[in-house]
Amino acid sequence: MKKISSFIPVNIINKSALIKELSAYIHKVYPEDVFLGIEINSIKDHTLIISCKNSSIATIMRFEKQKYIDLLKNNTICQVDDIKVVISD
Repeated sequence: MKKISSFIPVNIINKSALIKELSAYIHKVYPEDVFLGIEINSIKDHTLIISCKNSSIATIMRFEKQKYIDLLKNNTICQVDDIKVVISD
């Protein structure tokens, strides 16, 4: 009998690894109070989709979006041109 993991498409496994690696990079370059209040949901078409734990962090991320994009410019993991912010429930 095959393991369930053998049925997961490779692109999903690769995307999961990409998100973990990018999350580790963000942990290094973002301020701690911001990093603790966010979670990376996905990355699609050079847009990073971030879920915020509360509205105050979401507001900071929206108004200072370019600052946080610039912090990601030097990463070698993937290109990030935009950040989409959502509030988690």
